[in-house]
Amino acid sequence: MQIDNECVRDILFTIEEKTTFEKGCFMIGAANKYQKLEKYKETGKVLYHVRYLVMKGMIYLPDKSIPNTYDLTPDGHEFLANIREDNNWKKIKDISSNVGFASLKIISAIAEGVATAAINYELGFSK
Repeated sequence: MQIDNECVRDILFTIEEKTTFEKGCFMIGAANKYQKLEKYKETGKVLYHVRYLVMKGMIYLPDKSIPNTYDLTPDGHEFLANIREDNNWKKIKDISSNVGFASLKIISAIAEGVATAAINYELGFSK
């Protein structure tokens, strides 16, 4: 299965929204439970991407006694902060499309570059 960066983004948003201090976000049947994930009803797509995000260190099991409940790691929060705004996400997707790379590592690097450029602009360094 190919990685779908829109699905990755939607999973991260869902986990952020549904997680509390007391409980993680339960991901079994997530495409049927969470509005942002309804479009990924393809068998196993959400869980495949959840496993990918665990391997990439973006999400984790906060309580190993409760399987399939996830929370964001600090790296997951940072990545999500960099891709949160729809305008920035569009720029990130356009840049990755233009350079022909769309791995999570490249998306993350582009997101940091877009964020840095926006900060430099606001500080007057790029005007």
